[in-house]
Amino acid sequence: MARKMTADEVASCDGLALQRRVLFSLCAAVFFLSQFYRASNAIIAPELQRDLSLTPESLGLLSAAFFYAFACAQIPLALFLDRLGARIIITFLTLLSSVGSLFFALSSGLYGGLAGRVLMGVGMAANLMGPLKLFTQWFSPGEFATLSGLLVGAGTLGALAATTPLALLVEIMGWRWSFITFSGLTTLLAAVFYLAIQDGPGAAAKTDNGMPKAAKLTANIRFILKKPDYWLISCGTFFRYGTFMAVQALWAGPYMIEMLHFTPVAAGNIIMLSNIGYVIGCSMGGWLSDRVLSSRKQIVLMGLGGMALSELALTLYCGGSHKLMLTGVFFCFGLFAGFGNVMYAHIKGIMPLEMSGMALTGINFFTMLGVGVYIHFMGWILDHLASGRQAGLDGYQASFFLTFLGVAAAGVAYLFTHESGEWSKS
Repeated sequence: MARKMTADEVASCDGLALQRRVLFSLCAAVFFLSQFYRASNAIIAPELQRDLSLTPESLGLLSAAFFYAFACAQIPLALFLDRLGARIIITFLTLLSSVGSLFFALSSGLYGGLAGRVLMGVGMAANLMGPLKLFTQWFSPGEFATLSGLLVGAGTLGALAATTPLALLVEIMGWRWSFITFSGLTTLLAAVFYLAIQDGPGAAAKTDNGMPKAAKLTANIRFILKKPDYWLISCGTFFRYGTFMAVQALWAGPYMIEMLHFTPVAAGNIIMLSNIGYVIGCSMGGWLSDRVLSSRKQIVLMGLGGMALSELALTLYCGGSHKLMLTGVFFCFGLFAGFGNVMYAHIKGIMPLEMSGMALTGINFFTMLGVGVYIHFMGWILDHLASGRQAGLDGYQASFFLTFLGVAAAGVAYLFTHESGEWSKS
């Protein structure tokens, strides 16, 4: 017969449950900001081109700067996240991003805007990997894919805020004052996060502040880099998230506003539905992986396949103005891109727990690098096929086709990955 829990034990369990809810809520909030900043240029792109005198290529560089900085920050983050703990790192970097938002709002040209976007990119660099590291301390392995999916789904509300809500806010106060406002909100959230979060329950909250032996660190890096699965999953996340964000976070806005003559609010509504699809896909993908299929690999392959078909439809549809069809394509694009979030659970299940922070940030480097490369390269194509300062339909069609080719190739490569350790029969 099971022993009844004492009052102290019940209170302890209730307290732990409350701590976990607070932890998840604040992790979702910091990821909300990350998603907002990375996606915010799509709706304000015409204003940025006008106020900062940007060509399509320089607009692409301005937007890509966030992701290049974000990706480069993953390298030191991989080394220090397991050592210093997520709480300190997230707090410090989030404060840095508030400075970047202020710089961006006050910029008068390309270089000032680049400085602001770089600071924002570095500042948001830990706001997914940090929470995922916290989850490994606060929750069981069987909850990880579900929680990471819910985190990304909840945090993606930030990308939703960067669509129609941002368009409406810009109509009221302009894009500069909008970013000044978000700078203040970012500072406030960083302070709350520092005061409310610990790196783990009880003894797990202690972090190793001493420098690890160089030999051990080098051995860990070699172990990860020699894993074929690390490179295959990195390839998958490079093309999956790179193509999704290049379209959704920047070029979808100018495409619909300039080519299809939609209003910024109408374009924002369609991009918002893409983000809604992404929220659903992240949550559904994690749940299907943990509870239904007991597989990471199958969910990712479903996502890559659905994304490739959506991008092919966008290529073939390029120039069409039927809003219902375009809305359906963008919704499916987001939905299947969300399934790919399971890649983080996939790499975590393959690697030893003590290397989880390094492995997660390692593939996240390629996640964000893919966005920078695709945003920048698409801008280059649009600029070279442009008529004056405005890109043409041929440029958009060529760019969309490149997103399809990349994701299709990543899907083929992903077939050669192994199943995550939780369910591997080998």
